[in-house]
Amino acid sequence: MTRPAIDQTSRSQGGVQNASLYNAYNHPELKPELRLNKITGTVQGPADYETELILARPVGHSIPLQLLQHLSDESAQLLPVEEQEVRGRLGPAPKSNTGVVVSAGKMDRTVKVRMVGKKWNNKVKKHFDTHTDYLVHDPNNSLLAGDVVVIDRLRCSKEVYHIVTKLHAPFGTPAHERPPIPTPDQRLANWKKERFAKIQRRALRRAAARGDEKAINELKVLGLDPGAGVEAGEGRNEDLQEGVGKERTPSKGAILGSQGQKLPEGVLPGGEQAVGKINERAKHNKEMAMKLDAKAEDNLLEAKEKAEALEKKGVSADPLSGTTLERGRLD
Repeated sequence: MTRPAIDQTSRSQGGVQNASLYNAYNHPELKPELRLNKITGTVQGPADYETELILARPVGHSIPLQLLQHLSDESAQLLPVEEQEVRGRLGPAPKSNTGVVVSAGKMDRTVKVRMVGKKWNNKVKKHFDTHTDYLVHDPNNSLLAGDVVVIDRLRCSKEVYHIVTKLHAPFGTPAHERPPIPTPDQRLANWKKERFAKIQRRALRRAAARGDEKAINELKVLGLDPGAGVEAGEGRNEDLQEGVGKERTPSKGAILGSQGQKLPEGVLPGGEQAVGKINERAKHNKEMAMKLDAKAEDNLLEAKEKAEALEKKGVSADPLSGTTLERGRLD
């Protein structure tokens, strides 16, 4: 389906609320089930246009570069202008690879994919068959052992650096009976959707801290804690210093703990750290070091006393002193 043209000016100013963003959809105030695709004349479900609406909404901060690289040029036109500029500065996306699922169901949303290749043997001057196994992210647990899949590079966790993009040849259960595999467009839309929800929760908590009753109720509906001591019309009133926002000096109580406010665990008044638990081995090592230092001082004092006694007898401990050279051999 050909994507509708997008007004770049209105999109950069703001958001998916502007109806001029999408010329192929009816007014956004209409119910989703009543929106028609003017190109095909068919009724669209929410899933048909939700991805495009989310892609067009600016997220406000940086996006993982690999998510932008995997987008096609046609899908990239839906992005805000700033995100399009970032994508334009990136190089081409890494090449997709094809492999076979050799292990599935042992880890949640993670499978093992085997890629076959060739390895050069320098001793016999010949290529031999070899393979490499990769851990691949399967977002919806759609894959089974034996499937032939297409994978892309995408860091999903500390150990998983690939993600499944397409089910090339299913093994056993048909593809239409399995959970769908997200496309690159849907991957970026899902990432943005999670970020928007997090930004909204952050804004609600800040408003609740100021005493906004509506924000407090919304947080409770979401099952989240508005915060300790937060009440409608009052805001946060626990563990706060007096005179916050005013000019303060150490003489007026700016030193941590000087006015009786609650201190974090392990922190002393003035901001100093409390002494932690003493390790027995460290204590033993410290005592031994102190004994060695005391013994070294005693040895130096004893050597000094012996040197003075030898000097009185006319014998010097210094091999280059006058007394030693006169009585010793010069050859």
